[in-house]
Formats: sequence, C-alpha cells, structure tokens
Amino acid sequence: MQVSVFSRGMIDIYCGKRRRNMRMIGLKVHRTPRFSGPPRIVAALPDMGNVAGIGLAYLAKKLDAKVFAELYSFWPPFVSYKDGIVADFKQASYRFYAVDESNLLIFTGDFNPADPRRLYEVCYEVLGMAQRMNASALYSIGAALRQPGAGGRVLAASNNPALVQSLKEAGAEMLQGEGQISGFNGLVLGLAKERGIDAACMLGEIDNPNIIQPKAAQSILQVLLKLLGLEPFDMAQLDEEEKRKNFMEQQVGYLEKVIERGEPPGVA
Repeated sequence: MQVSVFSRGMIDIYCGKRRRNMRMIGLKVHRTPRFSGPPRIVAALPDMGNVAGIGLAYLAKKLDAKVFAELYSFWPPFVSYKDGIVADFKQASYRFYAVDESNLLIFTGDFNPADPRRLYEVCYEVLGMAQRMNASALYSIGAALRQPGAGGRVLAASNNPALVQSLKEAGAEMLQGEGQISGFNGLVLGLAKERGIDAACMLGEIDNPNIIQPKAAQSILQVLLKLLGLEPFDMAQLDEEEKRKNFMEQQVGYLEKVIERGEPPGVA
C-alpha cells in the first residue's frame, strides 16, 4: 500500500509562500477511492449527546466503509503515564472513509475543535477533499435541543433551497424562524456555499446534551439513508444502547429522589 504524507504548512514553506496564519494540519492519503460517478460526502464531528459521533461511526460500520485518508491535528494537549512511565503518544486524527460501490465519502473524528481557527482549518480540508473528489453534495448531522411539546423529530437546514424538497421527502422537517448551528456540523454548510457545494444538515432532537443519544442518531440515519438512496440496515444495536441509556437515567433519577428525602440508598 502506497502512502503519501504532506503538510499544508510544509508545502507553503517549500514554495516560498508566507502566510501569517499558516495551516499545519497533516494529511495522510492511503489510497484513491474508485467511484463510478460523483460521490456524496457525509461529514460530521461529535456534538451534543455525541449524536454525530454515534451516527457516523454506525454508518461507517454498517456500510463497511474503508479509511482512505486521515487528518492529523493538534490534540490531545497531554500525555498519559502509568507508574511514572509515559505511554506511547497517540495523536488524534480525523478520518475519511469511502464506500466505493455506493459513491459515498464519510468524514468524522474524535472531537469538534473549540478553537475557531482550528475549526475553520478542518472545514477547509474537508471541503478541499470534496472538491478533489468532485462531490455532488455534502451532508452533516448533529443534535438540536428539544423544544417544549416536541420530540423525536429530525430537523434540517440547507444552503440551497433546491435541496428542501428532497429533505422533506426523506422525513426531515425544515428549521423554522432564525437561529444558529454551531461547530463543524453547521459551519461547514456556510463554507460549502462559498465554494458552490450544495450542503444540508440534519439535526436529531434531544432533551439532555450531557448523555449519549443513540435514538436521535438512529432517527437521523433513517432520514439519511433515504436521502442517499441506500437500503435500510439493521439498527438493533442502537436500540440496545437506547435501552441502556434509559436504564441509567432511571437509576440516576431514583438516587436523586433518595438524596432529596435524606434517606441512605437501598432503604425503603
């Protein structure tokens, strides 16, 4: 397997270019996907309830997607040790997957950058890959806090009105009123529009951003598969994750009530 490695910053220095804010994200390409036509790209990073992380990890697994390229970033800002010995340092990466036969790219990673500069850099790299692969559209996914009286919906926004009808037919509801979609999963839509790339974001409703939300991820995947024209696949594992989540929430709720009554746990 031939591997090519290059750094954007290193290339700029070699070419004699100077930039005040030089990008130093490293890209490692393992292979070139073989698509029969322009691919679609699904790109998202972990967010509230880890909806995007769960959803894309499950999608990649079920479609047997293969990693073909990686981005290496400045994270984590620490090393781990055991008994005074520093363990092997593992730098976090973002991964590009390909499902060649389905003309599909998938991009995900370990974290959503909090630093705006790093966030823009990651978005630029993803959109650069989309352009090199001649992607026809980009889709991101994520979470939205549930509004009172609502629940279980998949909400959507698009940078091109021409995508609205297909989103509705796939089962999504368009976001109403005014608001913001923060982080990679929203910003990439705006930057994609600047480059003439059609893009949309699908957000699953959640009620608690601090607990993993497999049900929201499942709802988004059902819409996404219809949108991409892919066959539905088994999501029993996500159902089991949701049951475990509900059980843990019940246990936490019980303990909170016990503490409020001033009773030691386990006393009826």
